[in-house]
Amino acid sequence: MGISRLSVLAGVLALLVGILSISITPLTDFIIQKSLIYNFPLPFLSQPTVFDPDRDITYHGSFSSARIENFHNIFYALEPSGVRRFAPPVPVDHAAGSVIDATTPGAWCPQGTGDILPFTSRVTNISENCLSLRVARSRGVKAGDNIPVVVWMHGGGHALGSAEERLYHSDGFVEQATRDGQPVIFVGINYRLGIFGFATGEALINSKHTNAGLRDQRAAFEWIRDNIHAFGGDPQRVTAIGQSVGASDISLQLTAFGGEQGVPFQQAMMMSGGPGLNFNTKSQLVEEKTAAVTKEIGCTEKDNDQTEEVLNCLRHVPFEAISNISVPMARSARPPFGEGFFYPTYDNDFVIDRPSESMRNGRFVKGIPIIISWVTNDGAWYASPSTANDEDVLNSFGLWVYNLSKETNAKLLELYPVSAFEHMVGPDVDSVSPQYYRAAQMNRDIWFTCPVLDFAWQYVKRGGVGTDQLWVYEHNATRFAPAYEIMGVPMWRVAHLSDIPYVLNNLHMDGPVDNSDAQLALGLEMSRAVVRFVYHGSPEGDEVIWPAAFRDISSEELDEDSVNRFTMKLFGGPHGSQHVTAQENRAADELYSSEQAVDWEQLFKRCGFINSPKFREEVGV
Repeated sequence: MGISRLSVLAGVLALLVGILSISITPLTDFIIQKSLIYNFPLPFLSQPTVFDPDRDITYHGSFSSARIENFHNIFYALEPSGVRRFAPPVPVDHAAGSVIDATTPGAWCPQGTGDILPFTSRVTNISENCLSLRVARSRGVKAGDNIPVVVWMHGGGHALGSAEERLYHSDGFVEQATRDGQPVIFVGINYRLGIFGFATGEALINSKHTNAGLRDQRAAFEWIRDNIHAFGGDPQRVTAIGQSVGASDISLQLTAFGGEQGVPFQQAMMMSGGPGLNFNTKSQLVEEKTAAVTKEIGCTEKDNDQTEEVLNCLRHVPFEAISNISVPMARSARPPFGEGFFYPTYDNDFVIDRPSESMRNGRFVKGIPIIISWVTNDGAWYASPSTANDEDVLNSFGLWVYNLSKETNAKLLELYPVSAFEHMVGPDVDSVSPQYYRAAQMNRDIWFTCPVLDFAWQYVKRGGVGTDQLWVYEHNATRFAPAYEIMGVPMWRVAHLSDIPYVLNNLHMDGPVDNSDAQLALGLEMSRAVVRFVYHGSPEGDEVIWPAAFRDISSEELDEDSVNRFTMKLFGGPHGSQHVTAQENRAADELYSSEQAVDWEQLFKRCGFINSPKFREEVGV
């Protein structure tokens, strides 16, 4: 009888403890969240702390929400100033017993300051001491958990951006992954931009001090490999996610050093970016721009004097002097933000050849499963709303692709007949001509879609991964429509950047954005697919059917230089999320409505030309 009573009492106590734990967790989250909003301390809540016993280093972080811990401004390299300016990054070596204050965001790398877009951060704090990263994890994650790591490589045309940009807010991504039983560590990295990241010239090439921004990225990944275990991450399960030039730079990391030095990540996701974002990689343009800034500062009177003495002079002037000359110069040449003015260059070291040639020669790191993508209106920014004729269309990319032949320009106009875009002019944007949409589509394909598709095909064709280890998506939804209305550019529609808040499951974006339930639901779908990829090497699951791009490709088809059939996932749009197969020369009456939409893009015909040897040679990719 006594034993029976004890059993009942134990059961009741267990039930009470269970009920209490269920009720306390939401209450604790609520209290923490309110303390963050109103900035009052909680004596019972300990500060997020990480201790690395291997190096005897302690990191103190902060809460960004009730469930998410952030560790900001963790330096992976010394300040790249003085003799370290324009040089490869020098890893940080903290003394044993160091305590790192990682509670607040640090400086952004030198770039233009001020506002960018209504939904992005205002740039205020810039410094050369910026080679840092941000780590986000769920509350309760600890060393030894060995959970996968996602590393975010920001875009911005090698001219602007930071791991702390509010557009890259990762709380929703990290929290939902934890709720789904698949927790992740999220790391955002900073790297040098503009002339500080991509200056070049004879002295820099001879000393292998070129492409510093790309070398920064690699150093950040190496820090993650060596240190992330202390934060609960698994250094052998790292997925690189890059957007725009961040995605382009992933392709350059894969081809770096001819693919002979590997990469410090195991998987990759490339959003709106392939080697095509680095036009004229072998040109002398960046060297000429570096020399022009050097002359303006007063380090030389000659246009092309790139001696060690001149470089030493440039390394010892205040960084503000360089920034105050180089940023306006870039923005004047590439309005409004100076994107693509300084960029990665051929140096016979990090970048040994034109990227498209490296891919065709199989000189890249193999064995990296990849998701690759573009956005439906990726090129909308690059065409002026006033575009009205053929000359305007060609000029829309003339600032970047400056040496196309007359024959090539004529072929482009032929491949994109203005009649194909007349249906896109509607009552909401009746002030623009069909020529605008023609130019936007041409820019999209030249900059993004065709290089992305070419990279995907060559990577599989040349043995990078199997036909079942590469996935493609096109994103056709945006949360930025209210901002575009305010900016007076509703014709942008699903423009560049549109997929970022969906991939990162950003639930509460600031600014004039669409936070409706339908948009948040699509974000949940996309972010879960990404987390599945991070965990399992494939985005497919019970909720998402997403076949590999080339799953049914035959060996005979792989012999072709360009793709003529692939499967991709469509996210958003009038037909909803679904997968479709695009195939060259299919009859219109054989196509479903979603396939007809893809067929309208004429990817095989247009990309066949844009990825041809003649076009690639002229643009320098």
